[in-house]
Amino acid sequence: MVERCDVLGIKVNPIMATMTALILGVGTEFTILLLMRYYEEREQGETPIAAMQTAMTKIGRAIIISGLMVVIGFGALLFATDFPLITDFGKVTVIDMALCIVSTIVVLPAIVVTFDNWREGKARQAAKIEA
Repeated sequence: MVERCDVLGIKVNPIMATMTALILGVGTEFTILLLMRYYEEREQGETPIAAMQTAMTKIGRAIIISGLMVVIGFGALLFATDFPLITDFGKVTVIDMALCIVSTIVVLPAIVVTFDNWREGKARQAAKIEA
């Protein structure tokens, strides 16, 4: 059964089912790379903000370049005008990858630093109560 996405006029097809695994895989990879670098910096005694700044400086460029290469590669599918299903797949994949890059570079660092600061605050309160 083929349905239409009213927002972009894109037909949903079985090829797009593979896109879910692709986007989840790439998004997970980006998240793991950034968090591993962040926790390495935290283990060296950095504050959450300083650790995230260092992690973004060291691994952020690699994530952006890797993501942009995927966007450019799948962007080539947009020129397959003789095959509308492939063109639609390219559109959706490019949009999803762009959102994946933005969420990894903008949203994830803010969430990680916020929750790490919150966790440290809770640990300090617990230490005060015990003392």
